[in-house]
Amino acid sequence: MSVFRDILTSSKIVAVAALATAAMVVGPVSSAVAVAPQQPETSRIATAAKTKVVPKLVGKTAYDAKAALKKAGLGYSYLPPKGSFVVLSKNWTVTKQSPKPNAKVKAGTKIKLTVVKTSTLSSKSPSTPSAPPTPTLTASQQQAVIAATGYLSDSHGFSYQGLIDQLSSSYGNGFSVQDATFAVNSLNPDWNAQAVIAAKGYMSDGQGFSHQSLVDQLTSSYGNQFTPAQAEYAASQVGL
Repeated sequence: MSVFRDILTSSKIVAVAALATAAMVVGPVSSAVAVAPQQPETSRIATAAKTKVVPKLVGKTAYDAKAALKKAGLGYSYLPPKGSFVVLSKNWTVTKQSPKPNAKVKAGTKIKLTVVKTSTLSSKSPSTPSAPPTPTLTASQQQAVIAATGYLSDSHGFSYQGLIDQLSSSYGNGFSVQDATFAVNSLNPDWNAQAVIAAKGYMSDGQGFSHQSLVDQLTSSYGNQFTPAQAEYAASQVGL
């Protein structure tokens, strides 16, 4: 029994020595545990709410506009004409956007895109103006135009005012001044060419004209009533 007690005593001593050694190696355990600092919650919210700049989208297809908004960190919503639905976004074009380009908005904001079918835009060509409607002529205006056309084609040579006087004169056709003026304005011939025709007529009638006398005859209120510029042009064209 004495021997057994000695063995137990020796075992206890060894165990205590082992615990003491471990305590010396490891050192004291600190009650304060180091924890990595975390980003405050308010900071994360501020980062998520960062503003974005709205890109220019008008003129783009709805498909390209959607891609541009996605890249900018923004959303979108299409506003097609009433009763229509955007199925193939490549076939639609953005005509209006809200907010406008360069506006600053929160990330994820949905940009409203007013869209129309691209085919409806291509059918309207703003560079090709539509022809003005043809005015409806009265019977008197129609007859005045016919008479004026006849005078201009008879190789006599009429000025603007001379033709109006001929159509409205009681010794001529007797049209109203309004109808006569309408007829002449609607035809609007080359008055320089008419002056040359008149000048050639005077040159061929055997009277003999100088440059100035021919210009005077062509511009006279008792003659043809051409403008001075038209008369000078005609005189030069016949060699005077």
